[in-house]
Amino acid sequence: MKKIVLFGDSLLAGVMNGETSNILDKYILDELTGMGFPGYELVKLGKRGESSSDGLARVNEAVEAEGDFVVISFGTNDSLKQKNTVEAFGENIKEIIESFDASKVILLTTGYINTEILPIGDNDRQQVYVEKAKQIAEEVGVNVIDLYHHMTVYPKPNEFVQTFDGIHPSNEGYHFLGALIARDIKEKLLAEG
Repeated sequence: MKKIVLFGDSLLAGVMNGETSNILDKYILDELTGMGFPGYELVKLGKRGESSSDGLARVNEAVEAEGDFVVISFGTNDSLKQKNTVEAFGENIKEIIESFDASKVILLTTGYINTEILPIGDNDRQQVYVEKAKQIAEEVGVNVIDLYHHMTVYPKPNEFVQTFDGIHPSNEGYHFLGALIARDIKEKLLAEG
């Protein structure tokens, strides 16, 4: 069976109402199956509260999982909790990505925060981390999903974020994220021929 490794923070752990869940897993697998690419299993290596430096410290866990694809998502805790400067975040993400074959990697940027619910959130700062992630992705030649852009291109981005905490995706947000990840995997598969 082919494997997709989800390596990152709580976003990839599928946090709903404060608890980890399988919601993102279901949407990714359902979308891939619906596109004609069944037979994948997910290796869940998303951990709550982790920054890019935490991810770098455990990158071998993700490498050892030997995924056919690796979705990497760090940055929100770097930005929100000021755990790493944007420069340190960029260095960490680059080192994490370079631990894998670039053709297998999909980098996910930080998303939008509903600052009415989570006032310590700063969407301007989130965008700085988004831009750094996109710059690193271009430098090392990996696919990037600009989650912040995809969430804010709609007139009501708060619909994609849980009212529970203002930061994790809602049911609709996880469905959307699962579709974006599945689309990138499909594009990689079609490019392989």
